[in-house]
Amino acid sequence: MTDFWNDEPHLKEKLETVSSTIENTVATAHGFIRPILLEHVQSVGKMLRPTLVLITSTLGEHSVTDDAIRVASVIELIHLASLVHDDIIDSATTRRGKSTIYAKLGAKQAVLAGDFLLAKALLLTSGKERGMDSRVVSAALSRLCESELEQDAGQGDFFIPRHAYLRRIAGKTASLFALSCYAGVALQEAEPLKLMLCHRIGYCMGMAFQIQDDILDYTGNSSKLGKNTGNDLKCGIPTLPLIYALEQEQMDGTTELRDLLQSSKTPLKQKTVDRALHLVASLDGVQKAQILAESYKMRALSDMKRLGHPQVERQLGNLLAKLSKRSV
Repeated sequence: MTDFWNDEPHLKEKLETVSSTIENTVATAHGFIRPILLEHVQSVGKMLRPTLVLITSTLGEHSVTDDAIRVASVIELIHLASLVHDDIIDSATTRRGKSTIYAKLGAKQAVLAGDFLLAKALLLTSGKERGMDSRVVSAALSRLCESELEQDAGQGDFFIPRHAYLRRIAGKTASLFALSCYAGVALQEAEPLKLMLCHRIGYCMGMAFQIQDDILDYTGNSSKLGKNTGNDLKCGIPTLPLIYALEQEQMDGTTELRDLLQSSKTPLKQKTVDRALHLVASLDGVQKAQILAESYKMRALSDMKRLGHPQVERQLGNLLAKLSKRSV
């Protein structure tokens, strides 16, 4: 557990229980895979998705702590499984400065390790969680898988329209954020308006988070990120700063960035990546991406006020502020 939640000791205590639940679940694995999976789940980041479950689960009068911790653990296991599969797709050998399961085991066994985590997530659900709708969970998982398939199939195609990128990140990231916020308040059997608001808050937070993450690939500190700046670009993954830069270049009637990418094969050479990073910055791609991320943030803040719960509004607002300022 990082120091990210030191200012919210009550939340941090619950998140530690979530971590223990996940570790105990994975510890049932046998053979050589057990220590590898345990290391993967122990190197958790900020545990954003479980936190959203825990926060929104307080939007009611029922005592649902145990269910909230279990649901939070399920969603985090799904996220951790998706990271394993992400690393296979990206051929990533490190994550947060540590070797990935893909690097240790190869693609075939890493796929099975990710599938194992998904299976454990399903086993952890009791099927009796108050108010939880399996259709919402299924829809989020479907969107996650579809977005990963679309990104993998389109790897190396830098020239996608903005709406295609937004659809991808809505499925890849925002769907789990939305599910997390929805799942927490659903445990309270809340009225439809609160369910809708929480789902939309999670969606907007997820969109802002992923856009900010993609911006960091252009502006972040490589040592803090645990990967080289421009890694997505190098691997042939188009993200919002690049898309905005290409749009601006088209409006300007120039083609240097487009020509550079069209004449290069993925993975891009570092010299090509460095030149592309410079061009994206000069074409205001990063600045425009930051403006869109801010618009999603403002939508989320507006919906938080409509919840009519000062503590939840404060906690969600503080989390959003932290994510907006992060450099890793």
